[in-house]
Amino acid sequence: MADAADRLILAGLLAGAAFLVLFWPQKDGRRDWRGALRHPALWVLISLAVSFGATALLAGHGIVALGVLPFLGALWPDRGGAKPQPPPAPRAVPPPKAMTRAEALAVLGLTPSTTREEVLEAYRHMMWFANPDHGGSQWLADRLNEARDVLLKR
Repeated sequence: MADAADRLILAGLLAGAAFLVLFWPQKDGRRDWRGALRHPALWVLISLAVSFGATALLAGHGIVALGVLPFLGALWPDRGGAKPQPPPAPRAVPPPKAMTRAEALAVLGLTPSTTREEVLEAYRHMMWFANPDHGGSQWLADRLNEARDVLLKR
Protein backbone atom coordinates (compact mmCIF):
# COMPACT_ATOMS: atom_id res chain seq x y z
CA MET A 1 0.00 0.00 0.00
CA ALA A 2 1.37 3.41 -0.88
CA ASP A 3 1.93 5.89 1.87
CA ALA A 4 0.99 9.58 1.89
CA ALA A 5 4.24 10.75 0.28
CA ASP A 6 3.75 8.39 -2.66
CA ARG A 7 0.18 9.62 -3.11
CA LEU A 8 1.38 13.24 -3.10
CA ILE A 9 4.00 12.43 -5.72
CA LEU A 10 1.36 10.71 -7.84
CA ALA A 11 -1.00 13.67 -7.39
CA GLY A 12 1.79 16.01 -8.52
CA LEU A 13 2.49 13.89 -11.60
CA LEU A 14 -1.20 13.84 -12.51
CA ALA A 15 -1.45 17.60 -12.01
CA GLY A 16 1.60 18.03 -14.25
CA ALA A 17 -0.04 15.88 -16.92
CA ALA A 18 -3.20 18.00 -16.65
CA PHE A 19 -1.03 21.11 -17.05
CA LEU A 20 0.49 19.63 -20.21
CA VAL A 21 -2.94 18.82 -21.64
CA LEU A 22 -4.07 22.36 -20.86
CA PHE A 23 -1.16 24.10 -22.55
CA TRP A 24 -0.17 21.62 -25.25
CA PRO A 25 0.10 23.38 -28.66
CA GLN A 26 -2.54 22.65 -31.26
CA LYS A 27 -1.72 21.25 -34.73
CA ASP A 28 -1.29 24.79 -36.06
CA GLY A 29 1.16 25.69 -33.25
CA ARG A 30 -1.25 27.85 -31.22
CA ARG A 31 -1.79 27.27 -27.53
CA ASP A 32 -5.52 27.36 -26.95
CA TRP A 33 -6.07 26.76 -23.25
CA ARG A 34 -9.74 27.72 -23.45
CA GLY A 35 -10.30 24.99 -26.02
CA ALA A 36 -8.35 22.55 -23.85
CA LEU A 37 -10.82 23.16 -21.03
CA ARG A 38 -13.34 21.22 -23.11
CA HIS A 39 -11.00 18.22 -23.38
CA PRO A 40 -12.32 15.33 -21.26
CA ALA A 41 -8.82 13.99 -20.53
CA LEU A 42 -7.99 17.20 -18.70
CA TRP A 43 -10.88 16.76 -16.29
CA VAL A 44 -10.05 13.11 -15.71
CA LEU A 45 -6.47 14.04 -14.85
CA ILE A 46 -7.57 16.89 -12.58
CA SER A 47 -10.08 14.73 -10.73
CA LEU A 48 -7.49 11.97 -10.24
CA ALA A 49 -4.90 14.47 -9.01
CA VAL A 50 -7.39 15.95 -6.54
CA SER A 51 -8.42 12.48 -5.40
CA PHE A 52 -4.87 11.33 -4.76
CA GLY A 53 -3.97 14.64 -3.13
CA ALA A 54 -7.01 14.47 -0.86
CA THR A 55 -6.28 10.89 0.15
CA ALA A 56 -2.66 11.83 0.91
CA LEU A 57 -3.65 14.80 3.03
CA LEU A 58 -6.35 12.88 4.83
CA ALA A 59 -4.16 9.87 5.53
CA GLY A 60 -6.30 7.10 6.91
CA HIS A 61 -9.49 8.88 5.84
CA GLY A 62 -9.17 8.38 2.07
CA ILE A 63 -12.56 6.79 1.60
CA VAL A 64 -14.17 9.80 3.22
CA ALA A 65 -12.29 12.13 0.87
CA LEU A 66 -13.33 10.17 -2.21
CA GLY A 67 -16.93 10.13 -1.04
CA VAL A 68 -16.96 13.91 -0.58
CA LEU A 69 -15.37 14.81 -3.93
CA PRO A 70 -18.55 14.53 -6.06
CA PHE A 71 -20.28 17.05 -3.80
CA LEU A 72 -17.53 19.69 -3.98
CA GLY A 73 -19.07 21.15 -7.12
CA ALA A 74 -22.08 22.28 -5.08
CA LEU A 75 -19.77 24.62 -3.13
CA TRP A 76 -19.13 26.75 -6.20
CA PRO A 77 -22.42 27.86 -7.74
CA ASP A 78 -22.60 28.65 -11.43
CA ARG A 79 -21.57 32.25 -11.97
CA GLY A 80 -23.45 32.79 -15.21
CA GLY A 81 -21.18 30.67 -17.37
CA ALA A 82 -21.86 29.80 -20.94
CA LYS A 83 -25.43 28.75 -21.48
CA PRO A 84 -26.00 25.72 -23.69
CA GLN A 85 -26.90 26.75 -27.21
CA PRO A 86 -30.11 25.42 -28.73
CA PRO A 87 -29.54 23.01 -31.60
CA PRO A 88 -29.47 24.65 -35.01
CA ALA A 89 -32.67 24.62 -36.99
CA PRO A 90 -32.73 21.83 -39.56
CA ARG A 91 -31.86 23.06 -43.01
CA ALA A 92 -34.32 22.40 -45.77
CA VAL A 93 -32.97 19.84 -48.21
CA PRO A 94 -33.38 21.12 -51.77
CA PRO A 95 -35.33 18.83 -54.04
CA PRO A 96 -33.09 16.69 -56.23
CA LYS A 97 -32.57 18.06 -59.71
CA ALA A 98 -33.40 15.94 -62.70
CA MET A 99 -30.57 13.77 -64.02
CA THR A 100 -29.07 14.92 -67.32
CA ARG A 101 -28.27 12.59 -70.19
CA ALA A 102 -24.53 12.97 -69.56
CA GLU A 103 -25.00 12.03 -65.90
CA ALA A 104 -27.13 9.03 -66.87
CA LEU A 105 -24.45 7.82 -69.27
CA ALA A 106 -21.82 8.23 -66.56
CA VAL A 107 -23.91 6.29 -64.02
CA LEU A 108 -24.29 3.35 -66.38
CA GLY A 109 -20.74 3.66 -67.76
CA LEU A 110 -21.87 4.12 -71.35
CA THR A 111 -20.86 6.35 -74.26
CA PRO A 112 -23.18 8.79 -76.07
CA SER A 113 -23.44 6.48 -79.09
CA THR A 114 -25.02 3.54 -77.23
CA THR A 115 -28.10 1.71 -78.44
CA ARG A 116 -31.26 0.89 -76.52
CA GLU A 117 -30.14 -2.72 -76.08
CA GLU A 118 -26.78 -1.64 -74.65
CA VAL A 119 -28.56 0.64 -72.17
CA LEU A 120 -30.82 -2.20 -71.03
CA GLU A 121 -27.91 -4.65 -70.82
CA ALA A 122 -25.80 -2.24 -68.72
CA TYR A 123 -28.81 -1.45 -66.55
CA ARG A 124 -29.58 -5.14 -65.89
CA HIS A 125 -25.93 -5.93 -65.18
CA MET A 126 -25.46 -3.06 -62.72
CA MET A 127 -28.87 -3.54 -61.14
CA TRP A 128 -27.92 -7.11 -60.26
CA PHE A 129 -25.21 -5.76 -57.94
CA ALA A 130 -27.10 -2.65 -56.79
CA ASN A 131 -30.28 -4.50 -55.85
CA PRO A 132 -30.94 -4.09 -52.11
CA ASP A 133 -31.93 -7.78 -51.97
CA HIS A 134 -28.39 -8.71 -53.05
CA GLY A 135 -26.59 -6.42 -50.59
CA GLY A 136 -26.73 -3.22 -52.66
CA SER A 137 -28.23 0.10 -51.65
CA GLN A 138 -31.62 1.60 -52.36
CA TRP A 139 -29.99 4.90 -53.31
CA LEU A 140 -27.87 3.30 -56.03
CA ALA A 141 -30.85 1.31 -57.33
CA ASP A 142 -32.85 4.55 -57.56
CA ARG A 143 -29.98 6.24 -59.44
CA LEU A 144 -29.78 3.34 -61.90
CA ASN A 145 -33.55 3.43 -62.45
CA GLU A 146 -33.42 7.17 -63.06
CA ALA A 147 -30.48 6.80 -65.48
CA ARG A 148 -32.33 4.09 -67.43
CA ASP A 149 -35.48 6.25 -67.59
CA VAL A 150 -33.53 9.29 -68.82
CA LEU A 151 -31.70 7.34 -71.52
CA LEU A 152 -34.83 5.50 -72.68
CA LYS A 153 -36.95 8.67 -72.35
CA ARG A 154 -39.59 7.08 -70.10
